Amino acid sequence: MDSLQIRVHFVKCVVLTYERVWFIPGCRRRSMSNEVFADHYALVLNRAPFEWSVDEGRLRFFGIPSALLWLNPSLLKILRPLADEIGIPLFRLLVAHSGSFGTAEDYHNVAKALGATFEEGLLAWGEVISTIGWGRLELPFCDMQQRRAIVRIRNPWELEMQRGQPVNWGCPFLQGKIIGLFTHAFGVPCWADEKNIVTDGDETSVEFHVYESNRTIESEIAILREARERERQQRLLDEIAAKTLELQKANEERLQLQEQIIAMQARTLAELSTPLIPLNKRVLLMPLIGAFDSQRTQLTVDRLLHGVAEYHASVVILDITGVPVVDTHVASALMQAAQAVRLLGAEVVLTGIRPEVAQTLVGMGVSLQGIVTRGTLQSGIEYANSTQ
Repeated sequence: MDSLQIRVHFVKCVVLTYERVWFIPGCRRRSMSNEVFADHYALVLNRAPFEWSVDEGRLRFFGIPSALLWLNPSLLKILRPLADEIGIPLFRLLVAHSGSFGTAEDYHNVAKALGATFEEGLLAWGEVISTIGWGRLELPFCDMQQRRAIVRIRNPWELEMQRGQPVNWGCPFLQGKIIGLFTHAFGVPCWADEKNIVTDGDETSVEFHVYESNRTIESEIAILREARERERQQRLLDEIAAKTLELQKANEERLQLQEQIIAMQARTLAELSTPLIPLNKRVLLMPLIGAFDSQRTQLTVDRLLHGVAEYHASVVILDITGVPVVDTHVASALMQAAQAVRLLGAEVVLTGIRPEVAQTLVGMGVSLQGIVTRGTLQSGIEYANSTQ
């Protein structure tokens, strides 16, 4: 076989039951039932067999169905959304985990079978993977006794794919392969750190520093997932705390608004229950209705004082016909209001005193000195008019 045949060996074949018959291009083979034609091309490069079934649209590498994709955009557009979605740390570990699958077969069937030593077999395996664009593998250092090694890969497909990208996630697929191969070669769990990554210039490269370790891809995935779960739970707790604080604030504002509304309603009711009516330019009438408390007493005094000052009243009629019970508190309120009005120079007329109210006032020893009293509102108005 000449040099051209060593580098490239193309044949055309017809596939029949129980046999593979190889023909030179353009030949035919008639079966017993019908004619079968199939364009089949084969190539062996660096001891790596490729087969193309053109009519079937199939490609096989080492007899395994394969496909050829552009690194960029095809593969990059497949992988980039996954990295962005789950985050680069978890993406790297999952890709490395997938890359470690099949390394037992790679070790026994390729790396170990292609060389007298593991080192020779690994370099031969590197020549094989170079034919499919994974990069060029070199082994600057390997100590089987110390279980340490340095693997350099020039132009690794992952870095080539990521050229010019703003964010680079390294070579997790090749890392998984290296971890798996050396774990089988050293016979102990190994880890490989990415070092000396070069992503610019004419040539990209990465080094994997391999050493014995208790770390495994599976354990790292578990640790990362636990950390992500803790972060998720913490975010959830923070959201709950924020929502709780927001609800508490809203509830406090609602209660505050409710209290303001209640206070406003109370003031409105108090004002309605203590109206101040000007009968003429000098006479004011305040009919008192309902029960009294300290707040209402103060409101009554304030309204009386403002009314007297505003209208320049000389007589103020306090009618207690609508006060159901006159007790010590009510009596004190009346006296307080009367004294405040008198200080402004106005006369106080107290009307609506029923017999039982009069007995109560006498029984409590309330002095009405300085206050004009009348039994009915009408008589009080008549008195006030008579003073003008």
